[in-house]
Formats: sequence, C-alpha cells, structure tokens
Amino acid sequence: MYWTDWGEVPKIERAGMDGSRRFIIISTEIYWPNGLTLDYEEQKLYWADAKLNFIHKSNLDGTNRQAVVKGSLPHPFALTLFEDTLYWTDWNTHSILACNKYTGEGLREIHSNIFSPMDIHAFSQQRQPNGATELLLLARRTDLRRISLDTPDFTDIVLQLEDIRHAIAIDYDPVEGYIYWTDDEVKAIRRSLVDGSGSQFVVTAQIAHPDGIAVDWVARNLYWTDTGTDRIEVTRLNGTMRKILISEDLDEPRAIVLDPMAGYMYWTDWGEIPKIERAALDGSDRVVLVNTSLGWPNGLALDYDEGKIYWGDAKTDKI
Repeated sequence: MYWTDWGEVPKIERAGMDGSRRFIIISTEIYWPNGLTLDYEEQKLYWADAKLNFIHKSNLDGTNRQAVVKGSLPHPFALTLFEDTLYWTDWNTHSILACNKYTGEGLREIHSNIFSPMDIHAFSQQRQPNGATELLLLARRTDLRRISLDTPDFTDIVLQLEDIRHAIAIDYDPVEGYIYWTDDEVKAIRRSLVDGSGSQFVVTAQIAHPDGIAVDWVARNLYWTDTGTDRIEVTRLNGTMRKILISEDLDEPRAIVLDPMAGYMYWTDWGEIPKIERAALDGSDRVVLVNTSLGWPNGLALDYDEGKIYWGDAKTDKI
C-alpha cells in the first residue's frame, strides 16, 4: 500500500498490506502531496502536489522520478488514470482535468462547475488485477498463504481456513479455481477456492501420511503420495473414482508433479534407496530417472517449456 503525508515532514510512503516493511520512497521536492494513483501496467506511481503545483511520477520504489505536469496546476487534489490518460480534480477551478500520462500534453478540462470536487477513480475491467495467474501458493504447516508476484515486496495473505494442523503439499486447479492441500495430522486432502471460501474435504478414508499432491487440470484428476501406506493414488477432483496406481517398490514417496500434455507423472522417493521416478498417468511404463548423488530428494518441479525437471535435496542441501 502507498500513501501521502502532507504534515510537517511531507513524504510518500509504502508498506506491505499488513503494515510491515514500511519505508519512505519520496521525501524531497515535496510539500502538499495530495492525490496518488498507480499505473499497474507500467509499474509507476503518480502523485499531485497542491503547493508546488505539479504532477510527478516515479517507479514504485521512488526511483526514476519525472515531471508530468508542472507549474500550471492551481490546486490538484485526487488522481486516477485509464489507458494513456491521467485524470485529476482541482479545488480552485472546481473541475476535472486530463492529460497524456506520459508527456503531460493535451491538458484539458473535461468537466467543470463541480462543487468541492474530492476523490476520483476510473473503473474498468482492464484495470482490475488478473486473478490467480501470478500468485505463489505456500503451505505453511498451520496456514495456507497466497503471495502476490505482482508487487515488489511479494505481499502475502493468509487464507481464512479453519483446522489446518500440518499442511504439507499444495496445488492449484486453474480451471475451477480450487486450491488442494494435504494435511498430515488431520489425515485428509482438502480443497477451497483461492480466497479461502468453499472449504471441503476431498479424501478422508484410508489415508496415513498424505504428502505430495498434484492436480491434472486436463483430465480433472487428483494424484497424491502417501508415505504411510507407501502408495501413489488418484481420484477425481471431487474425491470419487479412487484408484491405487503404484504400491510396489515405494519406500518414502514424497513430491509428485504431472505433465498432463505428455501423459507422465514424476515423483521423489527419499527412502533407503533414494530416487526420482517417472510413470504414465495410469501408473504404467514406470522408470527410474535419477538414482545417484541423492540424499533426501524433496521438492520437485517441471519446466514445461524447457523440458527440464528440478528437485531439492534436503541432505545434500542442493537444487
């Protein structure tokens, strides 16, 4: 969040959404900072100063400061923008004005004779956040969090979910917008929408230590590993049509990831003979991919574009 302060020490500050990581981003050449708006696409901050009669912009951290309109504004108050146009209210002229957000050119009055014009906002679907396409999901034992990758400080929000005791693995279904996670203490697989609403239990029976989890967003299936039963299982996303896919030669299966387009699943096993394996999504065509220089292979990720597999090893401390 960003705010202006026009007190004895005028400034513009920024902090995380919980108030942490607070710091000053603008503190020079500033007197009565009023209006403030963000350009999400360009990652710019705009503000108006009613004493110095200008509108300036900068990067979101306060660097690369530039003048947009200067010396010709009687009393600018609130700011907003849409596409390439900047809009603001002015207390002295009782009007709404506009100009090009890049150059300040084309300054014009678009509405006049407004009694005490205060705040102003431009609303359009184009200015709304783009949903969950740039979120990082984190299972943090007793809570689940979503972390924005659109903000410089990676703002995190705790999902309002009850009775999370030992969350381990987490995955996301981009089609219906559900988050799926395993809970080792509750001994269940659960799901909720990305905002934490609509929480449901998906699998609760015959589960010992559910560990890894993976969503097949194409075929609408859910895969998981269980280090207690030493099995890899699959079910429909609603918990029906459950089936054991692999139950032999598994010691401590942990992470699991899918490549639905190629029809493969990959998993780690950190047992006495640590390895990384691959099989078809129905459990057939099983092969060992890596079985040397491994200690405790944990996390697993696929780079679909580059055709690479990444893993983290908690014993060798390497990725």
